Amino acid sequence: MSSSLVNAAVGVALAAYVDAKYSVGNDLYLGKNLYGSNWDHFIRTWRGEPSMYYYFQSTVKRQPNDVAYIFEGKQWTWAQADVEVRRLANWLLGKGLKSGDRISLFLHNTVFYPLLWLACLSIDVVPGFINNSLTATGLAHCVRVSRGQIVIYEPSLEAPLVEIAEELAKSTSAKEFVCLDDGVSNGSLEKFQPSSRLPNATFFGPADLAQQSTRPTDPKLRSKVSDRTAACLIFTSGTTGLPKAALCAHGRIGFAMAMWPRVNRFSSKDRIYTPMPLYHSSASFLCVGAGWHSGATVIIGRKFSATKYWDEVRKYDATVVQYIGEIARYLLAVPPHPDDKNHRVRLAYGNGMRPDVWEKFRERYNVPHVMEFYASSEGNGALINYNTGPFGAGAVGYTGWLGRKARPEYRLIQVDAITEDIYRGPDGLCVECKPNEAGEFVMLIDASKPAGQFLGYADNPEATNKKILRDVFKKGDMWFRSGDLMRLDENGHYWFGDRLGDTFRWRSENVSTAEVAAALGEVIEEANVYGVLVPNHDGRAGCAAIPSNNAQALDLAKLAQHARKVLPKYSVPLFLRIVPQMDQTGTVKQLKVALRNEGIDHAKCGSDPLYWLPPGASAYLPFEPKDLKAIEAGKVKL
Repeated sequence: MSSSLVNAAVGVALAAYVDAKYSVGNDLYLGKNLYGSNWDHFIRTWRGEPSMYYYFQSTVKRQPNDVAYIFEGKQWTWAQADVEVRRLANWLLGKGLKSGDRISLFLHNTVFYPLLWLACLSIDVVPGFINNSLTATGLAHCVRVSRGQIVIYEPSLEAPLVEIAEELAKSTSAKEFVCLDDGVSNGSLEKFQPSSRLPNATFFGPADLAQQSTRPTDPKLRSKVSDRTAACLIFTSGTTGLPKAALCAHGRIGFAMAMWPRVNRFSSKDRIYTPMPLYHSSASFLCVGAGWHSGATVIIGRKFSATKYWDEVRKYDATVVQYIGEIARYLLAVPPHPDDKNHRVRLAYGNGMRPDVWEKFRERYNVPHVMEFYASSEGNGALINYNTGPFGAGAVGYTGWLGRKARPEYRLIQVDAITEDIYRGPDGLCVECKPNEAGEFVMLIDASKPAGQFLGYADNPEATNKKILRDVFKKGDMWFRSGDLMRLDENGHYWFGDRLGDTFRWRSENVSTAEVAAALGEVIEEANVYGVLVPNHDGRAGCAAIPSNNAQALDLAKLAQHARKVLPKYSVPLFLRIVPQMDQTGTVKQLKVALRNEGIDHAKCGSDPLYWLPPGASAYLPFEPKDLKAIEAGKVKL
């Protein structure tokens, strides 16, 4: 073999070694896409087109006859969608709306969601995306915070608005309530009469839409839009209080819409299926918005159904699917079917896929690539784990040595997981975590970069200030507090730990609810883990809520044996609660606050069966009122 061939072989081997050790290839790929997205943003700004609306317009011009949306078996080309957007925009202008005004959207998934949003973007009106599962106080709060002059809702959601009609009339800026019929979801409703209890209630259906002008909106209406102009309001889940409205800017969200297709290799040939709620940023920004940039077809599912999910994927020939939260677990709970692998899906992407179901999902459904990401509606950055195999499966992000050096905007800092107090060194600055040490994930706030901005929450300066941490690594710097515990391993993988506040302390040790839930998930389909107060004991003991349909075949001895085998002694749940169903947010996040507050008090838990693991027991046993009294009397020490 010639020396040149030997040298070449050595060079290739060395390059492979360096790439494997330091993940250079991954970092260069992300860096290239980051550069491309920043350049895209620079060009748009230079042209005076920072509005995200221009992403859509560019695609309309480039591929007018391609399919933009599929919903309930009906499809819209980009040109057809453009006509509908113009009609909706002119209709809104006819209502007297002007640049900077707001409206509120209270809708289930429908093709009108992206169409209405685009109409708002074209005239610089800001829509508030309201969770369609809200009622009573939560709903009234969101309508009020949205400050929408018009509330657009669909017929099936009129009842919860009517229930709070008097409060809305007194406490909101809404001048009109419009009942919207998309002509697809509810059949023909042309004669539907909106409730007279809603202020100035009107109806708007297909016939009304057809009468609107199709003339393009004046670009001058978008002339005031900048990087920091709000493009929409996205509400937090409200798991610990009333939802907060995150101000989502054209610069930050537009950057994400440009970055996402690049990282995931979306193209006009892709067909992305999402039944995820469009009022949430995952589906609206990273699916619908990514489609505006890439030209991919977006298939909108009315709502998530585990039994219909893959049927719709096959029916509409999806090549990419989206998930959030516990979706993967629910899909695995469906009985196996011969067609499980009969599809063209190349990628599943989303956030919240649990490590214990990751490989099971990939294997059963033959989805070669899983792209898990970490982000928040209001946050100023994201972690990405584009995963193709067992290495790193379950991590929420992956960055090599070069990436961490080139982009130091993401850090983990030492924090007390219970009190949420930040540790600071003698110099008053924060202390960065060592490899594999759990800490709070923080992101540098940098107003000079589109992705580095943090606008905060609408009309809530107190909540905004709580998210900003100052004097972190140098005097005067500002970082966004995620409120999430993570650890970064020596390979560059970020592993999610828990939400601050969800972690609890037992036997002087911190217990991660996510870690315990993942361990229990190896033997039961679903568990919601939280800490409960126990009389005469310090801290909180672990308790797992299990839905009744999963508890029917539950082997209490096997569960106890497994928990003791795979978990540290202090992390083993000492209590179980069987609940009728698992309460969760619209984005499939488990709700813990009410369960945590009710604890192990039989009077507060109602008819829900309780079990416990007393000292020396080999299985979980029924926890009865007499057992609680024994603990209160100090006769039992856990």
